[in-house]
Amino acid sequence: SNSFTSLGSTPKPSQLFLHGKRKQTFKVSCKVSNNNGDQNQNEVEKNSVDRRNVLLGLGGMYGAANFAPLAASAAPTPPPDLSSCSIAKITETEEVSYSCCAPTPDDLNKIPYYKFPSMTKLRIRQPAHAADEEYIAKYNLAISRMKHLDTTEPLNPIGFKQQANIHCAYCNGAYKIGDKVLQVHNSWLFFPFHRWYLYFYERILGSIIDDPTFALPYWNWDHPKGMRMPAMFDGEGTALYDQVRNQSHRNGRVMDLGSFGDEVQTTELQLMSNNLTLMYRQWYYAPCPRMFLARLTFLGITLKPQEPLKSSLTVLSTFGLVQCQVQPCLNGRTSHGENMGHFYSAGLDPVFFCHHSNVDRMWSEWKAIGGKRRDISHKDWLNSEFFFYDENGDPFRVKVRDCLDTKKMGYDYAPMPRPWRNFKPITKASVGKVDTSSLPPVSQVFPLAKLDKAISFSINRPASSRTQQEKNEQEEMLTFNNIKYDNRNYVRFDVFLNVDSNVNADELDKAEFAGSYTNLPHVHRVGENTDHVATATLQLAITELL
Repeated sequence: SNSFTSLGSTPKPSQLFLHGKRKQTFKVSCKVSNNNGDQNQNEVEKNSVDRRNVLLGLGGMYGAANFAPLAASAAPTPPPDLSSCSIAKITETEEVSYSCCAPTPDDLNKIPYYKFPSMTKLRIRQPAHAADEEYIAKYNLAISRMKHLDTTEPLNPIGFKQQANIHCAYCNGAYKIGDKVLQVHNSWLFFPFHRWYLYFYERILGSIIDDPTFALPYWNWDHPKGMRMPAMFDGEGTALYDQVRNQSHRNGRVMDLGSFGDEVQTTELQLMSNNLTLMYRQWYYAPCPRMFLARLTFLGITLKPQEPLKSSLTVLSTFGLVQCQVQPCLNGRTSHGENMGHFYSAGLDPVFFCHHSNVDRMWSEWKAIGGKRRDISHKDWLNSEFFFYDENGDPFRVKVRDCLDTKKMGYDYAPMPRPWRNFKPITKASVGKVDTSSLPPVSQVFPLAKLDKAISFSINRPASSRTQQEKNEQEEMLTFNNIKYDNRNYVRFDVFLNVDSNVNADELDKAEFAGSYTNLPHVHRVGENTDHVATATLQLAITELL
């Protein structure tokens, strides 16, 4: 583990406390890599973690520990080859029991690029908790008609199951690019893929009830009023209800965005405070595209041309935790966390799209903060493509570059207060601090064979007492490399800096909380990773914490 800056050489001890929320068995080992991946401590310290350096590869994100020349390795992602679509995998040995492949167009060589239809009025997505009865009735009717197509026209691409299969195919190994599996999670494709996905889904809903103004709601889980399951999805017997959801999070219970199966014994007020802290850390305190995408893309593979597939998982952010909250996760109600708890089945729960509507909104909210928060400008990202059917069942190709402005796409979000923007954690306690000299240095703790209890250790920072200008230009990073875990399991651990002796890991609204590492069960390399061991990197921005 190391903090990366290129400034100064005065060491300053810093305590780091790891809290394993789940009693999972996985390996954590920390090392330092230079730009070429070689282990060289001095070389790393000479290379700054500069916010201006945004280096991304196809389907992956390069952080401070693994910068690589972009032009030499990246290329636009083409649309999937529908003719070679195969059976999706739940695990390495278990296949999805049905085909997730999209219906094949008559002529694969003549699929046109999508052009936005003319519009006279924006569709406005409203917060789900504020929806009225008329809207809820329309939404239920639209989903009912989509589900009816599953029986009358099972191959109709606008049917409910066919739409859910889109997520399965793109996320569970059904599509390949050449000999490599396409995975839109944990990659720079995550946000644009899901934006296009919801765009067509929303237009299908409006078309099927003959209401071109119909817009998806958004689950406003970033605001205390929206931190409960939206009531419209909790009505048994309605089209919006999913009977295999986590029953313990129904009936207005506050969602714990930091939970991963553990029940936190605290008040609703503390849960809301924790949630706002997570929002601040993971959304507001992500000052550049590299930090934002590294935190907010999750659960997938790093796809780099001419190289084997490997995992480069960083932090599973708020939206992944929400999916786990909605679904059974660890309580055994379903075999693989279906529906929302697994990629292949997530689209079978209508609340998935409401949830991702807020994820999409947060992309726009992040850019609206300003500063260096802007979209990637590299042509390989902008020219990457996907395949979708529109509301008329016609096939189209779409590009990332065409989905960067929601208003140009014909929709916008109703504004809501954003308390997380100003929810900077409270100042560190001045008493009760652990004496760092009593803690073992990082070299005596790592490599760590198994994280099954809380551990503490100290590290030396390369620099201290930096000026504000230096802090603005260079973000100090704490990086854990080569985190090894079983990708079939739910995994989480928290990281705290300079905590006091009475730290409560269930209270995240403290300045000492640096962030979390989480994993939802998934398949990384279909047909190759037979031992189920995935390798990942966790990077945390810590300038503000020190």
